[in-house]
Amino acid sequence: RRARAIAAGCLLLAAIAIAGVILAFVGVKRARRAERLAQHERMASEQARGQGEALLGFLTNHLSRELSTFGRYQTIAELSQREIDYFQRLPPQLKDADAVRSAALALTQHAHAESFLGNEVLAARNVTKAVALLHSLRRTDQSEATAISLGRAYAVSGLVAWNQGFGARATTRLRRAVNLLRPQAERAGASEEARHAYFTALQYFGFVGMATLPSEQEAQLTRTALRVMRQLGTADHGGVIGVAQYASVQAELARALVSLGRLNRARREAEDAITGLNRALARRPQYGLALLFKALADRVLVEAAQNELDPVRAARFASQMIQTARALVHVEPGNQAYASWQSVAYAEAGDAMWAAGRLREAIHYDQKSVILGRKISADSGLSLENLGYMVTTTAARQARLGDFEGATSTGAFLSPGALRMPGPIGKRLKAVIATAQGYPGAVVAYERGDFAGARRIAHDAVRRLQDRHGKDLQYALTKPLLCRLAEIDGRAEYLLSAFAAAATAERLALQTCAAQRVSNHKLERRRLKAQAAIWLSMALAGEGKPEEAARTITPTVRWYRGLEERNHGDQWLPLEFAETLYAQSLTDPRQRAALLQRAGDLVNHLPHAIARLHDTRQWRARIEAAQRTDRVAARR
Repeated sequence: RRARAIAAGCLLLAAIAIAGVILAFVGVKRARRAERLAQHERMASEQARGQGEALLGFLTNHLSRELSTFGRYQTIAELSQREIDYFQRLPPQLKDADAVRSAALALTQHAHAESFLGNEVLAARNVTKAVALLHSLRRTDQSEATAISLGRAYAVSGLVAWNQGFGARATTRLRRAVNLLRPQAERAGASEEARHAYFTALQYFGFVGMATLPSEQEAQLTRTALRVMRQLGTADHGGVIGVAQYASVQAELARALVSLGRLNRARREAEDAITGLNRALARRPQYGLALLFKALADRVLVEAAQNELDPVRAARFASQMIQTARALVHVEPGNQAYASWQSVAYAEAGDAMWAAGRLREAIHYDQKSVILGRKISADSGLSLENLGYMVTTTAARQARLGDFEGATSTGAFLSPGALRMPGPIGKRLKAVIATAQGYPGAVVAYERGDFAGARRIAHDAVRRLQDRHGKDLQYALTKPLLCRLAEIDGRAEYLLSAFAAAATAERLALQTCAAQRVSNHKLERRRLKAQAAIWLSMALAGEGKPEEAARTITPTVRWYRGLEERNHGDQWLPLEFAETLYAQSLTDPRQRAALLQRAGDLVNHLPHAIARLHDTRQWRARIEAAQRTDRVAARR
């Protein structure tokens, strides 16, 4: 009996053990099934999140690129803002490298779109965030994808800085973008994404380089960009975007060639660019960037004609540019970057009309340019450089025509209230603009014959501009204003017989007028420099320094003789040449009579619209007075 009891106990224990094993096995099976189910759900969730992020990435990258061909930057801004919001709501544990890159791309795209819409402060803030995110990611992730994303962010950051008027800052950031992307794009087997990002950075750098880089370096950048595009195979068969992008870089190359004086080649490149851009526009009439670069190509043709002293042909191309700019503004009326091109087109038409001697028509276009430029700068802070050039040019022309009230009204368009630029740079720039408001008063006083008043206003403004001159402002407003104000200061000092002070002011004018790059009319910049050389030579002669005066004026006389031989209708050139001959007569006693006779003949055969102006009458009187003095001396 005891044995049976023991056996029964053993059987019971065995049964319990077996039951435990079975239960454990079932539990393990259930646990594994639950784990597999949870893993499947996690995978499904991750897959769904990945698909969602991929879709958002598609929307902010590829679709945004397509939308830009329809000029829909507002839509691009809204789509990229959705992805930014998604990333901000994402839990920290899910913010892996791919998510961070996607967020940075969204911030970059949003900044790019907002910059085109004129919201430069928001654009700068977002692209700065993108750069910070990618720099942080690169500490642990040295992948090509991260490097490309950072290069794209730096490229857009440079473009935004340029739109804000910070030329040096824009150049630095775009150079970083190019240096970062070059090794990714030029290695064997480089991805299409790397080459496209590299091309875009080169394109932006070339565009900004119009005003910040030596022309040869700008041309080299554009040639490199064209080579990359040919490697991508998009120049001929890359669809509407590829064709437009290739043609846009051709337009940039044409612009650089004009600066280098290679006018025939520049015209060919500009015409080829217009052909390519017209092909793209035939398929996408709302393609804003295609219209923008067509306007640039039109401008190259204007500048080439101006540099060839053919203002009638320049006026025709300027009219073509105005039509292109109007179509561009029609694409997206609220786009301030687009509107700035219309303002520039009006300014180009004004320059061409002025050179052709159609002075009232020139003022008409100048005023339209100033009014539109002032609105753009007030709304977005864009085009301050152009605004300063347009205001000073228009005010000077109105004063020369005797419209002193109009010149004063035009000068009022330059006011600190025109700026929406915070921080220390904005404060300095507002001070520059406040100083610039003195220019119309100086030029009006000069044209009225109040040389003491003109000297006082101009000299004070020059001093304040030099005190406040900052590195970032060298291509924005300071150089053009110093050029104009130093001209007035030097001429007023000369007419008051303060020859040493006049020489000092004209040396400053010589330096700043040659350095400014608002206009790409290479000939126009050279003429500004020549005008300063004329008055500097006269001041040196007045100081009793005939040898130095001769060294200053002789190259200018030689240069103007060459211009006279190839003049195709520039109505101001004879007057400028007469001024040069008069200045040389002060340094060359043996040829003095012949020089004065030739200068008088040139002045006496000017068109009526120019001959009746106050400045022209002054020069005629100056030349005739010198001839009378010589006749009296000869009789003695």
